[in-house]
Amino acid sequence: MAEGLIQQSQDNDQLEDLGGEYFRDLLSRSIFQSSHSNSSKFVMHDLINDLAQLVSGKVSFRLEDEMGFNNQSKLFERTRYSSYICHECNCKGGFEVFNNAEHVRTFLPLLPINDRVSTYYIINTVVFNLLMKFKKLRVLSLRKHYIVELPNSLGRLRLLRYLNLSDTMIRCLPKSINSMSNLQTLILRNCCRLLKLPSNFGNLINLRHLDIFGATLIAGMPLGMGNLRCLRTLSNFIVGKSFGSSLKDLKHLQFLRGELRVSRLDNVIDFQGTREVILSDKKDLKMLLLEWSCKFDDLRDEHAEENLLDRLQPHENLKELTIRCYAGKIFPSWLGDSSLIFNMVVIRLEGCEKCTSLPSLGQLGSLKNLTIKGMKGIKSIGSEFYGEGCSYPFKSLETLYFEDLQE
Repeated sequence: MAEGLIQQSQDNDQLEDLGGEYFRDLLSRSIFQSSHSNSSKFVMHDLINDLAQLVSGKVSFRLEDEMGFNNQSKLFERTRYSSYICHECNCKGGFEVFNNAEHVRTFLPLLPINDRVSTYYIINTVVFNLLMKFKKLRVLSLRKHYIVELPNSLGRLRLLRYLNLSDTMIRCLPKSINSMSNLQTLILRNCCRLLKLPSNFGNLINLRHLDIFGATLIAGMPLGMGNLRCLRTLSNFIVGKSFGSSLKDLKHLQFLRGELRVSRLDNVIDFQGTREVILSDKKDLKMLLLEWSCKFDDLRDEHAEENLLDRLQPHENLKELTIRCYAGKIFPSWLGDSSLIFNMVVIRLEGCEKCTSLPSLGQLGSLKNLTIKGMKGIKSIGSEFYGEGCSYPFKSLETLYFEDLQE
């Protein structure tokens, strides 16, 4: 998508779905092959790889001499796609070959096959200088490089569509990132020192994928999340305490798909008494995690949390649901209604200490895996667990897991 190789079809199919079709087509033609060592990865046969390099000619360039990248051929004016194999220390001299690479559209570090290095070191001036030169970049990855900050000049890369900063040491993103209106994918996975996302984050109106999984220091989503109406992937929506985007902003993100985590729900303050539903129109979501703080105190309003969870009813297409550290005494009626969540395959209820009864999960005909743990308020499990009048409960259940039911 970032390279512009996937064009919108006449049927208005999602670009991500078209890309998947293209890949499966190449796989069926043996351009790619499944890896024998890891079924989730794919490899290219040496002969196909040689052919691909021959066809790409001067358009592609790969830097791969382990001895400081020496003896590299010169980048050609036509070079658009560049990559290099990461080494424990990426020295300054090795990148001089990029000095005249004004037309490069891709800068992609590749991790070694047997990657065991936690961080790859790169000199800050190298990063700063490269960003000044690569004004036509579409794809930029600095994954697993020891980077603490990025220059404000990053915002000059107006054509950038894909930015991967996962596993870096950055504490914040430059404010200028808000001017990168063409950005489609932003990966901040495992950025364990990242404190916040920039204000005016809502300016990134073409953003389709935002991954902040493992960025545990972020206290809340910035204002304007509701403006990101193209968003497909959102790994975690963190509810801030009296600041940033409201939970209601999720209502506007109708194209969300795959997996969604909504965390720090105990910070929600604007849902008391409302009947507004948030997630029921997210038909492409398959996995949902709803998480409150694990701290149970007198400040937690059980009635407010019961009302909130009632409003978080998912679409009937959802396959997997986890509810964690909820402080209500009862679960909403939808969580046992086979007409509302009939496609549910996995349910986990964890750490909901104040709940005194379980929902009627026996009526869910598709349910295969059920986990109930840390429910200190449950004293008995009776026929209500099966569902009223249900003569053949848990038709599809394969795994039933109970843990830490102290009473």
